[in-house]
Amino acid sequence: MDRHQKVTLTNMCMLQVGDQVLTLNRTDPVWPGVTFPGGHVDPGESIHDSVVREMQEETGLTISDPQLVGIKEFNDAEDCRYLVFFYVAHHYTGKLQASAEGNLAWKPLATLDQQVLASDFENDLPIFTNPQLSEHFWWHGHNQTV
Repeated sequence: MDRHQKVTLTNMCMLQVGDQVLTLNRTDPVWPGVTFPGGHVDPGESIHDSVVREMQEETGLTISDPQLVGIKEFNDAEDCRYLVFFYVAHHYTGKLQASAEGNLAWKPLATLDQQVLASDFENDLPIFTNPQLSEHFWWHGHNQTV
């Protein structure tokens, strides 16, 4: 039995300062709505370095000491395994700059559920905020947070 799988590696980071989190209101028609910044891991790049790079590209900010808090797994339209590594950071340098990804805004974490969220992002949020949870798994209609 071949155990190799086609996998897409990505990341997402909740930058939190006090009760405020940096949100990205994505304009991409494939996955629009409010979420956290992030993106793909480049070949040969560490997951940690990818989240620092993606945050800088999408926000203009350089985060420091991002902490891995969980993972999301699902299968995409081509039945490829898709992994999203969730990070939380509390420190940054630089000046906020918008990118082509969408509009950036600081929002109170407690009010995110009142926003028009990207599809399924409401199921990702507990992974970022609840230390008892570490994984959001979705596969062929089976959806769970563990």
